[in-house]
Amino acid sequence: MAILTLTPNSFRNLHSDEITFHSHLNFIIGANASGKTSLLEAIYYLSTGKSFRSRRIRNIVNRDINAKEFILFGRLSDSYDLTQYIGTKPPSIHNTVGIKKTVLSTTDIKLNGELIKSASKLAAISPVIIIDPNSFELLTGSPKIRRKFLDWGVFHVEHKFSRLSSEFNNCLKQRNTLLRTAKIDTLQLKVWDRKLSNLAEEIDTYRRSYTETLRLNFKKIISYFKIGNDLNIQYMRGWDKELTMQAVLDKNNNKDIDSKFTQFGPHRADLKVTIKGRLVEDILSRGQQKLLVLGLYLAQIQCLVDSANKRTVVLIDDISAELDYQNLQLIFDRLAVLETQVICTALDMSVVQKALPNNEIYKMFHVEHGKILAV
Repeated sequence: MAILTLTPNSFRNLHSDEITFHSHLNFIIGANASGKTSLLEAIYYLSTGKSFRSRRIRNIVNRDINAKEFILFGRLSDSYDLTQYIGTKPPSIHNTVGIKKTVLSTTDIKLNGELIKSASKLAAISPVIIIDPNSFELLTGSPKIRRKFLDWGVFHVEHKFSRLSSEFNNCLKQRNTLLRTAKIDTLQLKVWDRKLSNLAEEIDTYRRSYTETLRLNFKKIISYFKIGNDLNIQYMRGWDKELTMQAVLDKNNNKDIDSKFTQFGPHRADLKVTIKGRLVEDILSRGQQKLLVLGLYLAQIQCLVDSANKRTVVLIDDISAELDYQNLQLIFDRLAVLETQVICTALDMSVVQKALPNNEIYKMFHVEHGKILAV
């Protein structure tokens, strides 16, 4: 998949006619607060139906013109042969996407002219990854962030996972509601326990299988970066690995009733990245951690290529921060092998240009006060 075109209307400070992207490599250059990150956010919203920066629609619509809504329109390529498109003539196979979001929280999403009810349908056809300064939280943040990373990959390679995850979350909500009641119906609790256990085991099976593939790809990719040996990914499923989920619920039934919530399950799962058994964030420098995070995302992209034959759009905010040109070159080389579309921001093109492979074709845009111009 590749983003062919984007037309933003009243999205933050952006004001531009249709923007046509290169199928492989794009650079967004401009000063701080010029609108570079807002452009990445608009692309992400077009592909997922949500923002990676804010949940408040009033923070996203253009305040300068007192807008009450924003509209995004774009075309997404279905073609895996990105060499046929070099930024001038779109391939014939593509999807059109239109999103209108109002400050009253109403949302209209059209895919190929037809209204769709769920943004998950849009996300399924347009895998997009955002890598920004907050991506360090993949190592140092809460388990919820790593579960989101893990489940993004499983979602794109296992068609049943979205439904299973939705059913599990609903079941968990119902069980927790029951645990908070003054007088608990034990028969009803057993019904929810049985359903929760079955869903948990299925989710765990998919997550374990995906993590094993991710681990193998990660070890292969990270070997190029010279961070260190003995790097590993550990999957922690959220309950005792020696017991079934049903056994854990039975064992902790009274504790759950006392605490009024379900203490164990897939909703407590985590990923740990270690080096010689120790957490990497306790050992590696800031620059090494950024390389490692990029390695994790590259491994995830490889999983999509291998398991689902999907290509990913990679959005990178401030790509040159804390990386020298040699490591940048390694990143660009790996992204080229994976045939991704890359759209990244930078303050200065000179550092990035040194890292590009010889004769690399790319497209560059300059952003100033929200105005986007191809250079």
